[in-house]
Parts: sequence; C-alpha cells; structure tokens
Amino acid sequence: MAGKTTKTAENAVENAEVVNSTPEAEKTQETANTEATEGRFIYIGPTTGTGLVANTIFTGTREAVEEHLKDTLDKIPQVRLLIVATKSLAESKAKVKKTGTILNKYYNDVLSLSRK
Repeated sequence: MAGKTTKTAENAVENAEVVNSTPEAEKTQETANTEATEGRFIYIGPTTGTGLVANTIFTGTREAVEEHLKDTLDKIPQVRLLIVATKSLAESKAKVKKTGTILNKYYNDVLSLSRK
C-alpha cells in the first residue's frame, strides 16, 4: 500500500514540474481568464470614470457582458481583459496585485486611462 502511495506522489511531482517549467503555460494561465464564455464574471479592475465600479459582478455570456459595457470598452479596451470568470477570481486577483504580471499592467493601464 505504501509503495502505491509513493508512486502516485512521485508522478504528481513529475507532472507538476513539467507544467511549471513551461513559460507558455504560465502566460496562458495569466490570460485564460477571458476564455470562459458563459456564467458569472467579475470586473477586477479599478473604478473607472465611465461608471464601471470595481468588483462589479455580471451574469450571462461574455458577449452580453461586453455589449453591456460597450461604451466603456470603446474608451478603455483593457477593461475587457480585467473581466474574469468568478471561478478564477482568487488567482486573478493575486496576479493583479503582483508587480510584473500582465494583469497588473492592465490594471495600471485602466487606472491611468480612467484619470484622463
């Protein structure tokens, strides 16, 4: 029984190393939040001058959400990249706060454009 547990743990470690050692996989994870097409979405960017408030939750399809925010997206296109599926909220929020990530850059871009 202990031998089987050890093999499973070794396989898990090997799989984790393969996934974590691929730079493309990390980049995919940073932008995968826009892949969801239906469900609940949350805006993880700053409050904008166009009326979009931080942490606003949307229900429906991604297309419907983007149509609802058409005026905001026309003025600040980066907002689209800060609308994430609620299932990836914790991971995405952490990336927004971490300097050097693409989501942090988008957050700061939106913040800068909102002030204009």
